[in-house]
Amino acid sequence: MPEAFDLVLHGATIVTTREMRPGTIAVRGGRIAALLDRDARPATAETIDATGLHVLPGLIDPHVHTRHPGMTEREDFLSGTRAAAAGGITTLLEMPISSVPSSSAAGVRRRLESMRPDACVDFGLYGGAGEENLEAIQEQADAGVVAFKTFLQPPPPARLEEFRGLWCTSPVALREVMASVAATGLRHAFHCEHAPLFLELQRRLEVAGRVDGPAHADSRPPIVEETSVAMLLAMAEEARAAVHAVHLSSPRSARLVADARARGVDVTAETCPPYLFLTREALGLHAGFAKCNPPLREAADVEGLWEAVRHGTIDVIGTDHSPFLDEEKARGFQNIFLAPPGLCGLEIVAPLMLTAAHDGRLSLPRVASLLSTRAAEVFALPGKGRLEPGADADLTLVDLTADWTFDHRRCLSKSRGNMRVFDGLRLLGRVVSTFVRGQRVFHDGEVTGRPGDGRFIRPERRVPLTRV
Repeated sequence: MPEAFDLVLHGATIVTTREMRPGTIAVRGGRIAALLDRDARPATAETIDATGLHVLPGLIDPHVHTRHPGMTEREDFLSGTRAAAAGGITTLLEMPISSVPSSSAAGVRRRLESMRPDACVDFGLYGGAGEENLEAIQEQADAGVVAFKTFLQPPPPARLEEFRGLWCTSPVALREVMASVAATGLRHAFHCEHAPLFLELQRRLEVAGRVDGPAHADSRPPIVEETSVAMLLAMAEEARAAVHAVHLSSPRSARLVADARARGVDVTAETCPPYLFLTREALGLHAGFAKCNPPLREAADVEGLWEAVRHGTIDVIGTDHSPFLDEEKARGFQNIFLAPPGLCGLEIVAPLMLTAAHDGRLSLPRVASLLSTRAAEVFALPGKGRLEPGADADLTLVDLTADWTFDHRRCLSKSRGNMRVFDGLRLLGRVVSTFVRGQRVFHDGEVTGRPGDGRFIRPERRVPLTRV
């Protein structure tokens, strides 16, 4: 008698980075046990008929700010991971900003203790690397962080404690920080904006009375990002470091990355939905609700960034999910510089990218790479990002025929108002079910996962993808 499986999913089209084909997925013990022919019906405890749907490797969001523990009225780890499950995300990587910043081993452990009981999906943690905590970098790696993050600009004065050990503005100190992270073998992520440029440009705009929404984009033109990216890449080449440029908004930044790779620099790159689906015009309409750093760009920049996505210069799509209260974002209607920067994206990134595939901007296998497989490779996440035997049974089941209109009020994030900039957008494709290690955590509009079922993920190796 054939050995029974825990779950068999049949009828769906399996989407990998290489192909799309009909098939049957058999799950045992939380892992994919076999990929079978479309007509296979093996013995199993549970069967799901997914006829007409597509299944992608469980989505991975490499850029999330729940900031837990912190201001729970904005977001907590339960609401954040519930929103992730609803968005088809099976693993998220949490950035180090928090009232307990993960910039030391003690900080990492304290955040883990507070996160584990509430996690509905799997998660990893970034460590923080700054000029204040060089001695704590190795201990964070030993505590299990998946990567490090450094901000190349100072934090807002009111948020110094949240950013403790996370930033570095001195090029001399940055060389030491980069060398210390390189010694751990983990990837080193950077927020790239040149502070002297944007601080002076903002000052001049304010003196001239420009505090309208588009003034934010004028205070941080593309050169602000590009100058910082260029410095990062030069230093990474010297240090032989594995670096990751987050939320790129400029096509020229992407070209700098491509040129550095051609020289042998180990650099990966990310962009985010706002830079692919919005333009600076949204700042005029929505003010603070469209404010993010880097800011939204011109339509020509958006198209140039799509080219970088299609050509593979951009490795991953992260949401940069950044929850803030409506009243905090609304300050931007009076003065854009008073509104905090950041949009939420956990629940809309998949529908946006499925719509882009429907519109012919990219293929579904490329969506699978950008939203899952490549992130698992970049951050060495064991068992993640693959639809193959032995991998975790993380599955995102989507309906490509769903035709619907986005309304932020239906979302689960506590700061769902941060997504109102997408209201009224027609979307083609939506998440039907989300499985984490074979357990269904979301189905047909309802979160079915239990708090505490999500696991902490450590990287499986500490070596970069390539070496110079």
